[in-house]
Amino acid sequence: MNQNIIAIDGPAGSGKSTIAREVAKAKSMCYLDSGSYYRAITYYFLRKYKSLQMSQEFSSWISSLDLKEELKNLQLHTEFVNLQENKTFLNGEEISEQIRTPEVTDATKHLSRLKPVREFVNQNLYKLSKDYKLVMDGRDIGTEVFPDAKYKFFLTASPEVRAKRRWEEWKAKGIDLDYPKILEETLQRDKSDMEREISPLKKASDAIEIDTSFLTKNQVLEKILLFLEKIG
Repeated sequence: MNQNIIAIDGPAGSGKSTIAREVAKAKSMCYLDSGSYYRAITYYFLRKYKSLQMSQEFSSWISSLDLKEELKNLQLHTEFVNLQENKTFLNGEEISEQIRTPEVTDATKHLSRLKPVREFVNQNLYKLSKDYKLVMDGRDIGTEVFPDAKYKFFLTASPEVRAKRRWEEWKAKGIDLDYPKILEETLQRDKSDMEREISPLKKASDAIEIDTSFLTKNQVLEKILLFLEKIG
């Protein structure tokens, strides 16, 4: 079993990124935002082909590319600022802020379900796991990326709670989006993640599930640290 990885999976808005950062700090491990790699690749394509603005158009177009050829010369790099924060670099350029826009967020779901992209990202994750002890969050870390991880958690919450969290995150950044629209997108994202053919969102059979709907960040953290202590 791989004792260098703590895998924290779950649907969008379940709190896994926030908790993963706190677990990394508590365990003196590095937090790795695996989703930033998918966002970085999405950002690359959106910038390269600026006419692609509509989600459905992007979905149809991205599937038609020779992705293995397109990805061959891309260089992704993560710099650990501290135990909790990452900087993301694409071909030597830091794009940590640029990959967090609503446009990139919306388009990423279409690209991340494609096999060549997932294989490319996973290769990068495997390399990092050889040099660092990592707390990693995602949707398939414990099932597909590191199925041999000794420590696996699956965080969840109701769609309404998760949509509200997303709405509050955008509002804090000065971006005003409608809550009903975010809820609808959350439900669509769940359906897409769970039904995709490649690495669908699901709980690993040996993962510990925690419903975060009515728990504070500290309560979730305490539960995970307690479980880690028990697992040993």
